[in-house]
Formats: sequence, structure tokens, C-alpha cells
Amino acid sequence: METEKKLRYSRQREMIYQYLMESKEHPSAEMVYDALRGEIQGLSLGTVYRNLRLLEDLGKVRRVTSFKNTERYDVCCGDHVHFLCEGCGCIVDVPNADIEQIKKATSMEKGYRLNQIHLTLSGLCEKCVQEDTSQN
Repeated sequence: METEKKLRYSRQREMIYQYLMESKEHPSAEMVYDALRGEIQGLSLGTVYRNLRLLEDLGKVRRVTSFKNTERYDVCCGDHVHFLCEGCGCIVDVPNADIEQIKKATSMEKGYRLNQIHLTLSGLCEKCVQEDTSQN
């Protein structure tokens, strides 16, 4: 029987995870780094990326659809829907999405099993819509 390798405690990883838990922005690695570099001595962007990958492998965070090639992260790993603004890049949860209806509406061929839903809607947020209409 194989034993799992014990993961060593990391204050940096704990602070990165705590920041993600408190954030509603679905931050990028760069956003995490900018927020924490004053609090964590010796923090590097590479350390943030490594810890985000590890947290993802552990199932504590998941990557959200990227905007302009920048991956964003979310601590809510269960099925839910995101809205991505194509103007400013903000990502927000869509709290009233009916996941069960989405599952029912998604017909899969016999033999397939649906494990997770990663659904991202895109458009313009309220702020970008107002800016867009004021420019016209």
C-alpha cells in the first residue's frame, strides 16, 4: 500500500490561500503577489505560481477562464457559473444559476459521466456597459 507524501506546512501557502478565500475578485497570480509581497518577506511571483498550482492539485482552488492569457483563481471548487467581462476583465460568480437545470439541459451520449461544470458566460459588466453607451 502506497503512502501519500506528507505535505510540509508553508506559511506562504497558508497566506496565499487565506488571501484567495477573502477575495471576491478571482485574482490572478500577479494580483496575489502584489497584495502579499509587503506582508511576506522574500515572496516571489514564482513562489505564488508554485503554491497556486499545488493548491489546485490539492483541490483547494481552481483556475477560472483566462482573460488576455492571465489565469485567475477561485476557492469555490464546486459547480457554479462565472461571468467574465470582456471590457475590464472582472470575473464574478453568477449566484442564481441553476446547476441542476444546466446538467439536465446538457445531454451526453450514453457511457459518458459528467464530473464537473466549468461554465463561463461573457459580456460586459454594468460599469463597462455604461462606459460603452456614454461613448456612443
